[in-house]
Amino acid sequence: MTPTRSTGADFCLKETCMHTAHPEHPITAIVYPKGSDFEAFLQEVTVKLAAQGLRLAGLVQHSRPKPGRTKCDMYLRDLSSGETRAISDDRGPHASGCVLDTGRLLDACEAAEAGLSGQTDLLVLCKFGKTEAEGGGFRSLIARALELSVPVLIGVPEINLVPFREFAAGLFREIELSDLVCDLSAATERLRPAPRPSAEAVAAVA
Repeated sequence: MTPTRSTGADFCLKETCMHTAHPEHPITAIVYPKGSDFEAFLQEVTVKLAAQGLRLAGLVQHSRPKPGRTKCDMYLRDLSSGETRAISDDRGPHASGCVLDTGRLLDACEAAEAGLSGQTDLLVLCKFGKTEAEGGGFRSLIARALELSVPVLIGVPEINLVPFREFAAGLFREIELSDLVCDLSAATERLRPAPRPSAEAVAAVA
């Protein structure tokens, strides 16, 4: 089963079930104007969440400048396995367009899905980017998390807000990055997922 290779642009989350303490917004979108600022923030906040004992899955981006190149090399770190994968192509020193290798991205998505389970506390994804806006990328991974009742934290560039909102179908809350970066400890607490109900509590209301 490889749902992350779905590319249907009309795919959304309207039919996805979610049974968390806050079903009205199982997806938290951090909205930002500049990717490098958000990248650094997400790296820091995931370290703090993991240190608090949360079981994280998902992918965090690390961009590394390369001497003599206009574009950075891009890597994704799998929060479940700790593995880091390259997802960009070296297209020469003067490359100006997108250097993302979509095949490598999809491989990283499938590996991340393997580390996702009903025991995961939070799925963290670095970006709802161009690939997701066009119907691919992380979309099916997000849907799988919600099927497992795992909340999602994802970065959303301002330019992709419209397609993200269409995809997320009202199952989200938005927080501006500027509201979080001034106090990392407070931001970490704000982004922690709500406690999940115990098996006994679920059985009592079933």
